[in-house]
Amino acid sequence: MGSLSHRHTRRRGSLIVEAAICFVLLATAVVALMKLAQGSSRLSKQADQRLVATLAAENTLERLQHVGTDALKSRAEEIAAAIAEQTRCDVQVTVEDFQSQLRSGTHLRVEASCSPEVRITLHDWRLDDDN
Repeated sequence: MGSLSHRHTRRRGSLIVEAAICFVLLATAVVALMKLAQGSSRLSKQADQRLVATLAAENTLERLQHVGTDALKSRAEEIAAAIAEQTRCDVQVTVEDFQSQLRSGTHLRVEASCSPEVRITLHDWRLDDDN
């Protein structure tokens, strides 16, 4: 009978160790899943911001396509401000004249940023007529 009591005590001790190991494994899995969910949420938010910034930059360039070269510099800030207000992004337009060996024209650079991590830059070049 003494040996039966000894087996029962040993089994109970083994059960406590198994329960502790299960608890540690479960806690580790829960922590890993929480970190995965946080990372996924952060990446999803960043992707949304990247999409909004890209659309803001593209819309700005699209609106500038309908502006004549002589009015470009004056209208660029106005258009950028309107897009920035609609999208809640910072939109900046830089208009620079350029000269290459054979051609001259205007270079447009649109930068849109919805957060410090996301900045989209698009370029457009307008060549002057050869006339």
